[in-house]
Amino acid sequence: MKNILFILTILFVSIDSFAQKTDVRVEIFDLKEEVKKLQLENIKLSSELISSNSKYENRILDLGVKLDNLQFEFNVLKKLVEQYRNVGVNENTTSSGVKGSTAEGNSVEKSEIKPKSKSSSQCSATTQKGSRCLRSARSNGLCWQHGG
Repeated sequence: MKNILFILTILFVSIDSFAQKTDVRVEIFDLKEEVKKLQLENIKLSSELISSNSKYENRILDLGVKLDNLQFEFNVLKKLVEQYRNVGVNENTTSSGVKGSTAEGNSVEKSEIKPKSKSSSQCSATTQKGSRCLRSARSNGLCWQHGG
């Protein structure tokens, strides 16, 4: 009888260990499937991150170009204001005794207006930066580079 009990105990223990091995195999399979799903999700998120990065990099480049354009326009407007100020100073000094304005005086092109030279030896042209040229002038009031 002891032998039968011993055999039955071993049988139950072996059945129980077989069931545990099966349960462990099922858990391992489930974990492998979950790892695959997480890897796919990781790949998806990585690609989304790369596309957003490139989108924002392109946006930054576009904003940089717009900023450069605005800086250029600002410099142009700054030059125009400086020219108008110089014209206002020149008109006040030359027409202080003259009343009214002539049609000829109003038709002067903005680009032709140049500040009068402070001395006859300095060029009266304006540089690209908007400042006055520092070179020596020739007889026509301009340096060699600006047409003298």
